[in-house]
Amino acid sequence: MHSWIAAIVLAALTASSFPNAGPPTWPGFSATVEASPTLAAFAHGPLDVYPSPDDAGEPSLVVEPLTILGTITVLGVVTPPQDGWVEVILPVRPNGSTGWVQVDQVSLYVVDGEIVVDLSERLLTYSLDGVEVVRTEVGIGSVHNQTPTGHFFVTDNVRVGDPNGPWGLYALGLSARSDTITEFNGGDGIIGIHGTNNPASIGDDISLGCVRLPNDVISTLHELVPIGTRVTIQE
Repeated sequence: MHSWIAAIVLAALTASSFPNAGPPTWPGFSATVEASPTLAAFAHGPLDVYPSPDDAGEPSLVVEPLTILGTITVLGVVTPPQDGWVEVILPVRPNGSTGWVQVDQVSLYVVDGEIVVDLSERLLTYSLDGVEVVRTEVGIGSVHNQTPTGHFFVTDNVRVGDPNGPWGLYALGLSARSDTITEFNGGDGIIGIHGTNNPASIGDDISLGCVRLPNDVISTLHELVPIGTRVTIQE
């Protein structure tokens, strides 16, 4: 496999999970785009990405229609649709990279929830419609492999093959990339939010950059958090 996700063998959301008419029903999701400014876009196929709508010659990047875990590609939306284009956050280096895709290459949907990770407090919260649903202490990156800060989104929501392994029972893959690890198990240094087989590590600066949660909490987030959910990691 291609990253920290090497031990993950079953994707909870795959391309077949998304009907042609739109994304699945989920507690944090709404089909009404006007209901919230927090949008996500899932791909109908390979996505041609351009630096701007005015620079639509050769695409600067083509995003594959599936992630390496088999989840349909979803991108966080930066700017609402305008003149047939939408600006999206890209799950690439450097963190925070954005680009423009044509609206007819994606379907837009609303994500009402948000994850916030406060590194200084070692704290994660998940809020839905402005109401805090989950609050938990977390383990974060070590001094040598710090958890990157910024605005990201959830790219994958997966069940881990070995519940007794280092990633616990479930994991959320993020668009964030490690600032120090550019290759891990043959792939990019993807940052994730996941469980752990070492609950004593919760509250410590101990990981390779990922955010560790108690297994019961990541199990709850697995049930609640849609692909495309906004994630803010702050000092």
